[in-house]
Amino acid sequence: MNSSERISNKLTEIVTNELDITNDKKEIIAYAIENLLLFLVGVFSLVLLGVFSKALMSILVAATFGGLLRRVSGGAHFSTPSKCLVFGSFIYTSIGILAKKIIEYNLLSSDKVLYIILGVSILIMIFLAPVDSESKPINSMQLKQNLKIMSIVFIIMAFIVVHFTKNQLFSVSIVMGVFYQSITLLPIFNKKWR
Repeated sequence: MNSSERISNKLTEIVTNELDITNDKKEIIAYAIENLLLFLVGVFSLVLLGVFSKALMSILVAATFGGLLRRVSGGAHFSTPSKCLVFGSFIYTSIGILAKKIIEYNLLSSDKVLYIILGVSILIMIFLAPVDSESKPINSMQLKQNLKIMSIVFIIMAFIVVHFTKNQLFSVSIVMGVFYQSITLLPIFNKKWR
């Protein structure tokens, strides 16, 4: 049992101690608490890394758009939530810093490049989304179809935001967050080697 599970189980016992709750409901509460703790630690680590690297806005924008897309598209999974948290923090910090450098050195002078990258992301969603995992399989064909449509719609919405946004750093951060999440659907990243 990892530390986040231990903490969530302890908090669940404290919360449910006086209540007459079944073990199944306690397990659901523990799962929710663990996810909330991991989310808060993730946000805190991204803010800390963003302040330290002076790329807070671009890191948070990339992580928000990539993370929201992940909710509907799925993607590569690690064996533990803490591995995912560490890797995600590293990747989104790197993306945020890179987005800032792209703007700082004027490496992107055309929105067409951003549109092409989002187009590639839509194609990946059309052919691969959603990607499930062994621990969270998606058995319903209807749910798979709905998740695919939501993934595509999300990228279209990102396209609209990028098109109407005047802030180039914001646009580049959105596109990089979406593209990173899109490539996590590729079969090469969904092998059983982790």
